[in-house]
Amino acid sequence: MSRQVSPTSWTGLQLLTPAGADVSGNADLGIAGNGLVIATATVNGDEANNKLFATEWWEGQAPLPPKVISASHSWGPSLDVNTKGEALVAYTYGGLNTDVVTVSRRTPGQGWSIGDSTSNTGDVAAPPEVALSDNGQGQVIYADIQNGFYVAQTSRVLPDGTAMPDQTVGPVDEYVYETSVDINATGSALFTWISKKNALTRVFSASAANGAYPGTASPLSGTTTNAVDPTARISDSGLRVVQHSGDGQVVTHTRTGGIQPFVPVYSGNGFHADDAVDVDREGNAISVAFKPAGGISGKFFDAAGPTVAIDTLPANMLENPPLPMTVFPISWTMEDSLSNIPSSDIYATRAAWNEAGHSDPEVLVNDAPGTEADVPWKLGTSYCLQVRSTDAAGNSTTSDPSCTTVPLDDRGLVGDGWNKVTQSGNFRNTLLTTNKQGRTLTRTGVKAKRLALVVRKTDGGGTVKVTFAGETLGSYSLDGTGKKKVINMAAFPTVKSGTLTIKVTSPDGKLVSIDGLVVAK
Repeated sequence: MSRQVSPTSWTGLQLLTPAGADVSGNADLGIAGNGLVIATATVNGDEANNKLFATEWWEGQAPLPPKVISASHSWGPSLDVNTKGEALVAYTYGGLNTDVVTVSRRTPGQGWSIGDSTSNTGDVAAPPEVALSDNGQGQVIYADIQNGFYVAQTSRVLPDGTAMPDQTVGPVDEYVYETSVDINATGSALFTWISKKNALTRVFSASAANGAYPGTASPLSGTTTNAVDPTARISDSGLRVVQHSGDGQVVTHTRTGGIQPFVPVYSGNGFHADDAVDVDREGNAISVAFKPAGGISGKFFDAAGPTVAIDTLPANMLENPPLPMTVFPISWTMEDSLSNIPSSDIYATRAAWNEAGHSDPEVLVNDAPGTEADVPWKLGTSYCLQVRSTDAAGNSTTSDPSCTTVPLDDRGLVGDGWNKVTQSGNFRNTLLTTNKQGRTLTRTGVKAKRLALVVRKTDGGGTVKVTFAGETLGSYSLDGTGKKKVINMAAFPTVKSGTLTIKVTSPDGKLVSIDGLVVAK
C-alpha cells in the first residue's frame, strides 16, 4: 500500500504481508488518530497455511515486520481501529472440528491478545464483520447454519477483548449473506445484512446501544429486488445509513433520529454494483458509486446542523451602555461544511433577582442574520443564552448555554440618608453615597445562588458589613480607586432567600459609594 504524506504526494508502495506469500481472500486495514496504520491479512505459501498476520505502519517510518495473530486455518479477517490505536480483528478459525468465529484485540503497549471464541454453533455461513468504538466496546456480526438456515449472529466484545456469547438477531428461517456493522464513538452500533427466502431478497437492519446486543431487526423498505452488498454506517451524532446496490441502482437509506423510519434515496439507473458510503465527524454522509462510461458519482447527504458557539460573555453586564440602552450585544461563531446558514435564533431562560428559578426558554431574537445581535435585558436579571443556527438544508444546532447577570442598580436598594449621585462611568451612571456610620440599604425578597456588591472605590473609602437571610456575609473595604468594582460576597449550593442589608461600619467622614447588587442564579 501507499500512504498520503501531503495533499499532492504519496509514499512509495510498501509490502504489508510476508514476502513470498499469497494473500488468501480480502485484506483489511484501519488507521488510528495518531496516524498508525494497521493491516491484517491471511496468507498462504512460505510454510503458511491461511496464517493470519497483522502489520503496523507508523507515520514517517517503514512498516514493522508482520506479527502472527493466528498460526493457521484462519480466513476472512475483518479489522477495525479506533482513534486511540486499539484494534479488533474477527476471523473464522477452522483448525478444529468446527469453524469458530474468533476475535483478537490490540491494546497499545501490550500487543495482541490470544484469540477468543464467540461461542457460535461451529458452522459459519457468512464471514464476520467487526466494529470497535472509541470507548473500547466492540461488536461482531456473521452468519452460521442453524436447522438448515443461515442465521445472523452477533457478539459483543468487551474492552478487555473478551468475546461474549453469540445471540441471534433477525429471522431464523431465511438465508443471511453479506453482513456489515459500524459503531460510533460512544458505542452505539448499526447492523445490516442480506436475507433471502423463496426468491425474496430483503435488506435488514438492527441497532444496539452501548454495551448491548442489538434490538429487533427490521427489513428496510424501498430496497431493490436483487439487493447486494449492504453497508452500515453510524455517526457520533446518531445519523444511521445503510447503502446497497442492485438492479443497476445504488440505494442509500438514511435515518437521522431514533423514531422515524429509514428513508431511501436512489441513484438512478445504470450503476455498477461497486459502491461506498461513509459519514463524517459532523454527521453528514457521502455516497460514492460507479457508472460505466459515466465515471464516479458522489453525493453528499447534509444531515448535520452547523457548529455554533457563543463568544465569551462577561460575568456580569457592568460594561453595558448607559441609559437609555436596554439591549446588550452578543456575538457567536458558526460553521457548516455543506450549506450556508441564513439565520439564527437567540433563546434565553431568565430569572429576576426575586425569582427562585429560571423561566422556560423563550425567543429573544428571531431570524438574526450574520453572527451578531442585540438582546433585550432587564435590571437585576440572570440570563442563560443559547444560539440556534439553521443551515440551508433545514438542519439546526443549538449552542451550549452561556450565562450572565445584569446587576440590580443602586436605585433598587432602599435606605434613608443616602445621596443620589449621577456620575458617568458608573453602572447606569448612578451611585448612592454616604459618609455617615450606621446608614443602611436593604432589599427584601432576594433569591440568589451568588451575591456580589458593585461599588466605587475611593482613596480612604469606608467599610460596610453585609448580611443576608440573617447571616453575616462579611465586612468589605471600599478603600482604593476605580468605578464598577465587583466584590464577590457569597455563593450557595442552592437558591437562598431572604433580606439583604448593607450597613456602613466605618467612622463618620469615610465615603461609601454603592453602585449596584449582583443577584445571580
